[in-house]
This record gives sequence, C-alpha cells and structure tokens, in this order.
Amino acid sequence: MVLLNENPFGGSTASAKPAAEPRRLGGPSPKLSKRLSEKFERTKEVASAGMEKSVEKTKVAAKKVKEGATTGVHWIKLKYSKSSLFQKK
Repeated sequence: MVLLNENPFGGSTASAKPAAEPRRLGGPSPKLSKRLSEKFERTKEVASAGMEKSVEKTKVAAKKVKEGATTGVHWIKLKYSKSSLFQKK
C-alpha cells in the first residue's frame, strides 16, 4: 500500500517539523554585517570630507600657479620689450 504522505527517505512529511531558517555566520542576528556597514558608512563620510578638503586645496594651488604664470609672462614681456631686437622699425 502506498501512502500519499510517505517520504521516500523513511520519514513521514505529516509529522515533520517545518524547516528552520538557516543560521547566519556570526550569530543568530546579522551583527557582523551591521558593524561592517556602519564602518563602511563612516569610511564614506571621512572620504567625502577628505575629497572636499582636497578640492579646496586644489583650487588654491591652481590660483597660485595662475598668478605665478601671469607674473612670469609679464616679466618676459617687460624684458624683451626693452630689447632692440623686438622693437618695430
């Protein structure tokens, strides 16, 4: 006689307990992944703050380079404008 609820491995499915959820590594609750996500959030905040500072420093440096280049070009113009080689005849 074949029963409809018969398990081919010998047990009955009617009396079997429902399968429990698989346990996660690190304990019953996701403590490890929560800590990692919190650290990742802090890392992102620090990195974005660092980027803001570097952008400000880059702007200051670019301004200094521009001023230095302007001064150098002006010096060259003054030096060669006095030269007789570049005087218009």
